[in-house]
Amino acid sequence: MFPVPASLCSTLLIVGVFVFVSADQKIITAASGQNVTLTCRAPNSNNIIVVEWSRADLETEYVLLYRNEQLDPENQHPSFKNRVDLQDRQMKDGDVSLILKNVTTADNGTYECRIFMRERQRRKRAHLKTDPISSIYLRVDPPDQKSVTAESGQNVTLICRAPNNKKIITVEWQRPDLHPKYVLLFRNRHIDPENQHPSFVNRVDLQDKQMKDGDVSLILKNVTSVDTGTYECRVFLEETRSLQSITNINLHVVVPPGQTGGAVGLKVDLAVLGLLFGVAFEF
Repeated sequence: MFPVPASLCSTLLIVGVFVFVSADQKIITAASGQNVTLTCRAPNSNNIIVVEWSRADLETEYVLLYRNEQLDPENQHPSFKNRVDLQDRQMKDGDVSLILKNVTTADNGTYECRIFMRERQRRKRAHLKTDPISSIYLRVDPPDQKSVTAESGQNVTLICRAPNNKKIITVEWQRPDLHPKYVLLFRNRHIDPENQHPSFVNRVDLQDKQMKDGDVSLILKNVTSVDTGTYECRVFLEETRSLQSITNINLHVVVPPGQTGGAVGLKVDLAVLGLLFGVAFEF
């Protein structure tokens, strides 16, 4: 057996340690607007001093950080402020589950739970990176999809309303089946045509560019059957610094009876009938 270096021994004697437990990822599906509980249970609740809930795509900011027996908002991502809490701040039986309120599609992602436990040792603390004790992928379904039917040639308004007490930085209307997918991209107080699908150039506008009361509805002019599809309205809010899906609308454009083929066909039939009459009179 190889001798263990004294420096390594001193490192192993620590005041605080993270708990290393492998975490099989779970998947939770929720509807927009629901409150969701992401379950996490530590092996020992007696010496928990820190609870961290994080999401990798948020970089250094936490979903929730609990230490000194209270929530710490300083390094919390803005989109989760006043929307998260521990299910039990007493952490009985090691319960450090997260409650996430009023979820939206912007909450989609993988959430990881970590804890920091106190160890009564004499030597200095070593900073050890921990594996999560729980890893949960949350998938939030978009709001109930609405349906709108319009006749070819009409102007159509697709209704979308964002929270009226939040500052809107960007409005996106998109159709996932198109490339590029943007029907309308509104930012810096004007429509950005750079990534707009060509079929919508000069045919779309916001109903109110001032976005009063959160109104970000889309006006789509002179619709045709090729405009049939699912339109998604998303906004980027200054407060949360994240995109939030507001509504999905399925637009179906129909051709009125007789508009295509009907009147033209009638003219052709009359012309043919007249020709036949002319031929008959010649005989």
